[in-house]
Amino acid sequence: MRLGEDAETLVPGPDWKGFRGMGNILRRAYHRIDDELIWNAANDELPTMRDAIRNYLKSTNPAT
Repeated sequence: MRLGEDAETLVPGPDWKGFRGMGNILRRAYHRIDDELIWNAANDELPTMRDAIRNYLKSTNPAT
């Protein structure tokens, strides 16, 4: 399932704009990558996003 542009509406809470911005940097300006920023996002932000998405998916398909 892809949340796409509706992600912020469907799963409010995570910093979707920040993740999109990070994705742009990773794809286009990788020479400016701050290792600590990436590490912190992976350890601090991704688990929160994962949990929010899991909760959304469970609410839309309670059988899983």
